Amino acid sequence: MTVAPRVLLLNDTDEGATHFGCMRVMRTIRAELAQRGMADLPSIKVGTDWRRDPGLTARIDTADLVVINGEGTLHHGKRRGRWLLEAGARVKARGGRVALINALWQDNPPDWADLARGFDILACRDGHSATDLANATGREVTCLGDLSMLHPWDPPATARSGVMVGCSVHGKVTEALARFAQEGGHDFVPVTTEIKSIPARLTGWRRWLRAQSNAWRNGRFQASFPDTRFLRDDLGFLTELSRHRLVVTGRFHAVCLAILSGTPFIAVSSNSWKIEALVKDIGLDPARLRGLSALTQETLPERNWDYSSAERAAIAASLSRWRDTGAALFDRIASLTPDRPT
Repeated sequence: MTVAPRVLLLNDTDEGATHFGCMRVMRTIRAELAQRGMADLPSIKVGTDWRRDPGLTARIDTADLVVINGEGTLHHGKRRGRWLLEAGARVKARGGRVALINALWQDNPPDWADLARGFDILACRDGHSATDLANATGREVTCLGDLSMLHPWDPPATARSGVMVGCSVHGKVTEALARFAQEGGHDFVPVTTEIKSIPARLTGWRRWLRAQSNAWRNGRFQASFPDTRFLRDDLGFLTELSRHRLVVTGRFHAVCLAILSGTPFIAVSSNSWKIEALVKDIGLDPARLRGLSALTQETLPERNWDYSSAERAAIAASLSRWRDTGAALFDRIASLTPDRPT
C-alpha cells in the first residue's frame, strides 16, 4: 500500500490576498500542481524565518518534496532568500526533492550557488537570472516568464481610453507616481489592495503594532491622494487595465499583467533588474523603460505608446512558448513525487 507524497510550498507570496501579481502566481502554482494530483498543499509564507519555529522546521523535515517559489526574493543576498535556500538544502541532505521555480536571481553571494546546486529543478523567470544561476551552479536552468502570465486571460471587448498609473515597491516612488497621476488627471490604481499591508508572518503584538503603523500610513496616503482607487483582486485589476490605453507603473507584476491584458505600458525601474529583463526577454521597445526623473506629463504625448505589430507578435510568441515550457516544468515537478510506501 502507498500514500501520497508530502509536498510543501515555500515562499507563499500571497499574503492575505493583498497583491494581485502574487495572488495570481500562487493560484497558478496551486492549480498546476493540483492538475497533477497535488491539491490543498500546505505552505510557508514569504519572509518567514522557519528556523525559529519548531513546527515549521518539522514540516520541512517531513516533506518529500519542497517547491520553492523564488519570485522576487533571491537577489542581493537578502536574508529571506538564504532562508529559502537553506530549507531546500536541508531537504536534499536527508534525501528529499526540491524544485526552485519562478525565481529572480541577481547579485547573490557565491555560497548561495552551493546551496542551490543540488536542487532537482532550477527554473528562473527571466533570462538574466537563468544565465547567472546556470553560470554559478554549472547546472541547466529552465527559463520562462513570471507565472502570473502562465494562464491566459481574455480582455473584455471594450474601447480603451485614458491613462492608468500604478504604484512601486518603493514608497517614495509610489508617492511620486500618485502625484504624477493627480497632476495629469489620470487614474491612480495600485496593484495592491492597500498601500501598506501587514505581512502574514507577523502574529501577536508585532502584528498589532504593524496594524497601527499601517493604518496611519494608509490614512496619510489616502488624505494626500483621495482619488486613489483600490481594487479587490487580480481579475478586477486586469479588467481595469483593459479599459485604459496606457499604464504607467513601477511594479513588475503590474507590467506582467499589462502584457497579459494587451495594455501598453511605461515602466519605472523597481528594486532589481526584473522589469528590464522582462522587456528584453520578450523583445519590447526599451523606450518603455523610463527613469522617474525623466517621467513628465510631456512623456505621454511624445510618441504613440501602442504596441507595434512587432511587439504584439513578440508578446504572443513569448506567452505561447512560456506556456509550453511551464507545462513541461510542472510535469517534471510531478515526476519527483512517487508514492511512498506505508
